[in-house]
Amino acid sequence: MKKHLIAVSVCAFLLGSTIVLPIEASGIGRSTVKGEDYEVSVQAQRQLKALGFNPGSVDGHVGPQTETALREYQRSYRLPQTGRLDEVTLRSLLPDRFQEPSPTPTLSNREVTTRAQRQLKALGFDPGTTDGDIGPQTEAALREYQRAYRLPQTGVLDEVTVRSLLSEQFQPAPPPLSNRDTIVRAQRQLKALGFNPGSVDGQIGPQTEAAVREYQRAYRLPQTGMLDEATVRSLLPERTQSSAR
Repeated sequence: MKKHLIAVSVCAFLLGSTIVLPIEASGIGRSTVKGEDYEVSVQAQRQLKALGFNPGSVDGHVGPQTETALREYQRSYRLPQTGRLDEVTLRSLLPDRFQEPSPTPTLSNREVTTRAQRQLKALGFDPGTTDGDIGPQTEAALREYQRAYRLPQTGVLDEVTVRSLLSEQFQPAPPPLSNRDTIVRAQRQLKALGFNPGSVDGQIGPQTEAAVREYQRAYRLPQTGMLDEATVRSLLPERTQSSAR
């Protein structure tokens, strides 16, 4: 009986010492990971370093310094500051990993293409002639735009790019949030970011609406002038983060 117990204990010890904890769906944990997960951590650390957020050693281990770098990155790109390689952060930090193998083909609607070329030119990405055709120069301009706004660099007017480039075409029409506390916090945050909402009074008047539109334009959100869900998630990420707990 005693020998049997000893054998069981040894087996349990050996199994415990070789188990590698899996990555949770919510993000890569702090333990060192192997295989593909290790590669993701290494790529993320390299990208953080390239963008000026120092993760420390590029070793595939999400330790305190990498966690700090992730929080800085998340704060800069207005993501929930989890300090983890969660899906939202990975999609922003390593967009190429989420690029479809067969990107959506170029939109055939000539007017959409023309408007996209005009918008590219207005934003400083030269598409060449505004003719409704996606030639090599327009494709190059699209890739530059996609790189600048951290989108998959397909060089085509896929749905993700059109939603970002011509966001007014996809404007939702939800009613403004009625929560007065949320509006007050949003007005304070707008003011802190340099978008003047006027009085911090919990009311969405003309000046607050104008400030919201300026914020939405700056962060490439649909310019509704309202505190819709997408705007609140960007403007008050900690509110979304805490409500999800």
